[in-house]
Amino acid sequence: MCDVLSGVLQGSVLGPALFIIYADDICDIIRTEVTVKFVKLFADDTKIYSALSDRMSAECLQACLDAISSWSDHWQLALSPSKCTDLHVAAADKCRVRFSYSVAGQTLPVVKSVTDLGITYNNKLKFGLHIDKIYTKASLRAKLILEYFQKNPQF
Repeated sequence: MCDVLSGVLQGSVLGPALFIIYADDICDIIRTEVTVKFVKLFADDTKIYSALSDRMSAECLQACLDAISSWSDHWQLALSPSKCTDLHVAAADKCRVRFSYSVAGQTLPVVKSVTDLGITYNNKLKFGLHIDKIYTKASLRAKLILEYFQKNPQF
C-alpha cells in the first residue's frame, strides 16, 4: 500500500471529470502571439490547431509546445513524444513555413495522414484512407460470412 501523490484513478466514475479539472489549465499556458484556432482536450489527448504565416509564428508554436512539456513535467503527467506528430493541412504550394517541431527533446515526424479517435484523414482533410480501411474490413467480414453459409447450408 502506498500513497497516490498525483494523477487520477482510471476507471472511476469521477475520473474523467477530475482529469478535465486537472488538465484544464493547459489552455492558459498558450501564448497569445500564436494564432491558435483550436485546442482540443479529450481524455489524455491534446491537439493544437494553429494557422502559421511566417517563421516567427512557427517559433511561437514551438514555445507553446515547450510550455506544455514544462507544464506536464511540473504536474508529473508524462508526455509520449512517440505518439506526437506534425500534420501540415494546406495545399503543397501554399505551405511556405517549414519548421521542425519537438516535444520533450524529440523531433516530431511530419506525417501526411493521421488517425484521430479512430478516424483517418490526410493533410488535405480527405477521408479516403479511412473509407478504404472500412471497406476492406467490411469486405473481409462479408467474405467470412459467405464462406460460413456455403459450408453450413442448413442455415
